[in-house]
Amino acid sequence: MNEAIQQARLKNKMKNPAIALVLGLVIPGAAQMYAGNVMWGIINLVIATVCMLTVIASPISFIIWLVSIYLGYKGTVAYNDAVLDTVEAAVSK
Repeated sequence: MNEAIQQARLKNKMKNPAIALVLGLVIPGAAQMYAGNVMWGIINLVIATVCMLTVIASPISFIIWLVSIYLGYKGTVAYNDAVLDTVEAAVSK
C-alpha cells in the first residue's frame, strides 16, 4: 500500500510532454512556462509577439515559436528526469 501511494505521488509530480507541445502550439513560450522555465517562456512570448506584429520579422517569430515548443518539450522531459532522480536517490538511502 505504501508503494502504491508513493507511485501515485510520483505520477502527480510528473509533467506530460504532450501537454507541453499543445501549450507551445497555442501560445509561444507556454510550453517553457509549463516546464518550469517561466522567465524564458515570458521572454519567448514577448519576442514572438513583437516579431509577429511586424510583417518583416514574421519568419523570425515562426522560428522562435518552433524553438520555444522544442525547448518546452525538452524542459518537461528534463523536469521528469529530475523528479525520478530525486525519488531514486531517496529510495537508495
